[in-house]
Amino acid sequence: MDFSQKFKLAKDYFLDLIFPKFCVGCNLEGEWICQNCHNKIVMVATQVCPDCNRISAHGRYCVKCRKKHRLSGIIVITYYEEGPIKEAIHNLKYNNVTELGDFLGKMMVGPLKDNLNIINDKVILTAVPMHFLRQAQRGYNQSEILANIIGNELKIEKNFKIIKKFRKTKSQVKFSGKKRRENLKNSFKIIDKNTVKNRTVIIVDDVTTTGATLEECAKVLREAGVKRVWGLVVARG
Repeated sequence: MDFSQKFKLAKDYFLDLIFPKFCVGCNLEGEWICQNCHNKIVMVATQVCPDCNRISAHGRYCVKCRKKHRLSGIIVITYYEEGPIKEAIHNLKYNNVTELGDFLGKMMVGPLKDNLNIINDKVILTAVPMHFLRQAQRGYNQSEILANIIGNELKIEKNFKIIKKFRKTKSQVKFSGKKRRENLKNSFKIIDKNTVKNRTVIIVDDVTTTGATLEECAKVLREAGVKRVWGLVVARG
C-alpha cells in the first residue's frame, strides 16, 4: 500500500469519526448504503422502449416510436422506487453526499457494457449540463460525477464541454409531458462541432421521467453531426 492509499484510509477514518455515515435507506450507521438496503436494489433486467414501454433491445426506441426522436434510446439501470435508489439519488443531488456518485456510477458500468458496444474510439461519454448559476449554487453536477466514474472504469473518452446549457430553465419537477419539452426548448448548444461529428455520444443523467432533457440534448448533438446519441440513467422516475 503506497502513501496516497494510506493517507486516504486515514482521512476516511477521521472523517467517519467526525461525520459518521448513515444508510440513506434505513439510517443504520456505518455506510451510505448498508448491505441489507443494497440487496433491495432491483436492477433492470429487460430494457424497454422509453416511449411505449414495449420490450426493446438496449432501451432503443421501437420502430413505431423512433420517428419522433433524435435520441437512439435510453438505458435504464434500476427501478426508482425499489430499495434505496430514490433516497441515494436525492442525497447525491441535494445533500452533497457526492460519495454516492461512486456507488451509483460503478453500478452503471455493467449494464452499459451489456447493452452497447463501446469498445471503440468513436464513443464519447458526456453528462447532461447544468446552467452555470445552478451548478455554482450546488457546487457540482451530479451527472458529471456519475459519468466520470463510468468513463474511468471503462476507459472511455470523456468530454463535459460538448454541450452547454446557456438558458436557465425552471425545475422540470414542476412540469409534465409537453410542458417539460417547452421549458427546455432551445436551452442547449454545442460548443465544438468538430469534436463530435460522426461519433456516438452517450449522455449520462441521474433520472429520466419523460426523456425531454436527453431528447433536447440529442437534438443539438444530431444537428452537429453526431451519428448516434444514447441516454444512460440510474433510474426512470
